[in-house]
Amino acid sequence: MTTPVKSYTHRIFDSIEKADLRDWQRVCHECDDPVFMDVRLIGAVEAGLRRDCEFWHVLVYDEENVPVACASLSTVTIDLANLAHPRVARVIRQFPRVLSKFRTLKLFLCGLPVSAGQSSLAMVPTCDKTQVLSVLDRVVSELALQTRSQTVVYKEFGGTELESMKSLFALGYRQIPSLPMHSLRGSFENFEEYCSALRSHYRYKVQRSARKLQRADIQTRVLTDTSEILSAYTAEVHRLYHQVLERSETRVETLTVEFFHELTRRRPGDVDLVVLARENSIVAFAWSLRSGSACHLLFVGLDYALNEEYDLYFNLLYAWMDCAFRSRASTIKVGQTTDAFKARLGCYSEPLFVFMKGIGPVMSAANRLLASLAVSRESPNAALHVFKTDEE
Repeated sequence: MTTPVKSYTHRIFDSIEKADLRDWQRVCHECDDPVFMDVRLIGAVEAGLRRDCEFWHVLVYDEENVPVACASLSTVTIDLANLAHPRVARVIRQFPRVLSKFRTLKLFLCGLPVSAGQSSLAMVPTCDKTQVLSVLDRVVSELALQTRSQTVVYKEFGGTELESMKSLFALGYRQIPSLPMHSLRGSFENFEEYCSALRSHYRYKVQRSARKLQRADIQTRVLTDTSEILSAYTAEVHRLYHQVLERSETRVETLTVEFFHELTRRRPGDVDLVVLARENSIVAFAWSLRSGSACHLLFVGLDYALNEEYDLYFNLLYAWMDCAFRSRASTIKVGQTTDAFKARLGCYSEPLFVFMKGIGPVMSAANRLLASLAVSRESPNAALHVFKTDEE
């Protein structure tokens, strides 16, 4: 006896504000309210990146018109040299001018153009995930053609999510490794307690960096009030984000001042801005987002002219970790880059993957080549034994 195929329908919206928010939130609630599918955050992304990206949002319904899935879709144009492995990127950047147009690629994302290791797809546990992905991919493929996108990417999935995405293989997608997510367990009251738990070798390195900051009279502050954050985060301070972006080996999007301002306005009380300042001038910052029992490090900026002398990046992370510990978060998401340093902090790593396919016969064939230029094919760093044992 064969199992009848479920008949799912869908609705598409070109703005999250036009979506049926009750149905959207119902799906998200059944999926443990993923923070990056919160309508306030999505609205901030739309408001901040609308000039360069396009957005759609899809709700999928079962035969009884009950919402069973939702997803955010977007377009972004990238420079392949900013996505490829560093060794390959150096070759791409040497292309002669006549070939420079082949460096750009328009992606159609099942996801948002924000690099935070997040998925923008939620499916309730009881739905037929194969059928949901089939319905969703028809929408994605049609919009990708309409927008003249060259490649479709579903981003980013790890852990138990991977199994539910495997039906994309039958639709022509390839699974490609992305950068791993690094996390800490929130088992400390504050950074001082965390330091006390470190083995002496690792604690010495932390203290050495902290002394550099103290000698320079650089102060740490945590801004929590919405008006205070908006006043402090100016276009001049935002240039520190661009300094980090320009040195990043992997760049997909460029976030705007408006995005950070909108996020602060739309999620008051959940957003913190951790800053390092000297003589009332911000020299480094970290954006922090709290949601439920988790705290997320979003994006950072720093003055590289001062970084080496004062270990600004290291000290900024230490200040942000103290903020995260004090928020009583049980899970602390420390981001996807600087693997070796985050392993020395005691982070554990979770591999993440994207699913990708080309649009049309030429790009479908090129997809195999693009897969070989993946962001990272290296395994996440093994967790280090940075904390003291009972015998120490």
